[in-house]
Amino acid sequence: MARPAAFDRTKALEAAMNLFWARGYSATSLPDLLDAMAIARSSFYASFGTKRKLFIECLELFGDRTLAMVVTDADNLPASALPRAFFESTLLNVSQRKVKNGCMMVNTVLELAGVDPELNLFATQKLNAIEGAFARAFEQAQANGELNATRSATELAKMVMTINLGLRVQSRKVQSKADLKSLIENSLSMLGLAA
Repeated sequence: MARPAAFDRTKALEAAMNLFWARGYSATSLPDLLDAMAIARSSFYASFGTKRKLFIECLELFGDRTLAMVVTDADNLPASALPRAFFESTLLNVSQRKVKNGCMMVNTVLELAGVDPELNLFATQKLNAIEGAFARAFEQAQANGELNATRSATELAKMVMTINLGLRVQSRKVQSKADLKSLIENSLSMLGLAA
């Protein structure tokens, strides 16, 4: 009979996700992970297998949380308010340290495109799921007459995600939340969704 893990797997996974988010896949070493997760090497291999498997699990967690946020907002806000809520939640309503990390999925695409097609595809699929949630919300709002149909719901969702990519990269270099807020306002204006 296997011994139960002597550590909190959820906390260890969260610590690993935060480390990968801050440093990326390639720059995160196994010793760094063991230290951040506060686990022994044997526990790491028994619980997570490999660094790659752990990274995929962390991407899954990050992507699922982000998608859940968009879906929850879509259920509770007018579709025209979704991009603002998304940008503010991910860029303004988090610690400065996390803002500087950008988006783990975007970072993965930038880091691993052309280097690791499997991990790049996994991150891209997570981003596409978020885009799909925006498209469904916009489509429903257009059908209900709540949102102008000058652009298709799919086009609008693609624009939101393209702006998200740019904002997330910008967040890694912009120093102040005031600057990010200005970028968000200008982006919403370009989308025709400024309040």
